[in-house]
Amino acid sequence: MPHPRPDFAAYAHAGLPGLVTTAHLLHGDPDDPGDLGNSREATELVRRTLVEVCARWRRIPRDDVDFYVRRLLVEEYLRGARTRRGKTVPHDASRAVSARQRAVLVLLHWEGLREAEIAQLLGCSTGAVRSHARRGLTVCGGDAERLRKRFAAAAAAPAEVAPFDTFDVPLDAVERRGRTLRRRRRGVVMAVWALLLGPAVVFGAGRFMGAGSTDGSDGGVAAATAQSPIRIVAPGERVDAVPGVQVWLTADGKHWSTPERPNQFLGPEGGKPGVSARPDHVRGGYFLSGLYHGLSADPARVEVTVADHRITGTVLTLAGSPGWGVWYAPTSLSLADLKSSFADGGPAVTVYDASGKVVVRGGGYA
Repeated sequence: MPHPRPDFAAYAHAGLPGLVTTAHLLHGDPDDPGDLGNSREATELVRRTLVEVCARWRRIPRDDVDFYVRRLLVEEYLRGARTRRGKTVPHDASRAVSARQRAVLVLLHWEGLREAEIAQLLGCSTGAVRSHARRGLTVCGGDAERLRKRFAAAAAAPAEVAPFDTFDVPLDAVERRGRTLRRRRRGVVMAVWALLLGPAVVFGAGRFMGAGSTDGSDGGVAAATAQSPIRIVAPGERVDAVPGVQVWLTADGKHWSTPERPNQFLGPEGGKPGVSARPDHVRGGYFLSGLYHGLSADPARVEVTVADHRITGTVLTLAGSPGWGVWYAPTSLSLADLKSSFADGGPAVTVYDASGKVVVRGGGYA
């Protein structure tokens, strides 16, 4: 398996100045959105974010790295803000910009993201993003153009762009911590999944004998422009996904059967868009599938990143564009792939529309 360092190292060096500036803007004075904030807190935020990025690097889609890094940065910032909330009280709580409002303002008026992109990043609705932006901007004076200028002026401070090692987050230390974190998570998750899936997960081996592959070679990467095979099915129509697995849809959700576990069911969730993933043991291999829901546009491509593999999934949906459906990988998932993906929290699943725009991201194991 190729070592992740060269790819991660190049990204970390190239992206550090922007990451540091955003971290400083997030940690600024709540009454001064242009303030660059506490240097030590911002540096620690960058360090924690890069450790997480390194630990998850193999499962982050290479054409979507910026989104995942921003999401990790903001998640770490909001987590820290919740910890600090009980320790400090604003001098005027009615005028203070909340941590979530500040994150929205920085992403909207500094990073230049659209409201829909921020909603995906924060895991909330566009309406919630709009509300946070409006309330935060009101506290900051109500002038969006002035706020953007204050952010730009703060970011232009010469002290904020410096060599990597001056931020006390040397790359070697970040990668060592990232690898340690990966190994620790692998041990915990493997223990849990050994209990859930039984001996098949621990001792099973081999691959499916089914059709299809990522790109015609083992461990290959699917072409970024490859479209998913999409099949519109009637309610209850059985589809032989791979030998031994049948999948069918009804109005209430996804049904599937394997030799080990017949007649399984999963219904689409309401609310915000999402996409899930899960493995099923079949004939010494693992069948990977999931359910997408809450989409406003029909999917054109489902891309699944598992360990070092990038797979274009097959899509099943009912007629009438119900906004939900099923994806599945037409290839086997080996025991080695499964173990490797455990360390990263499961596969990363990205759903694109016909224009190539991301409509939902998700994954893990349901």
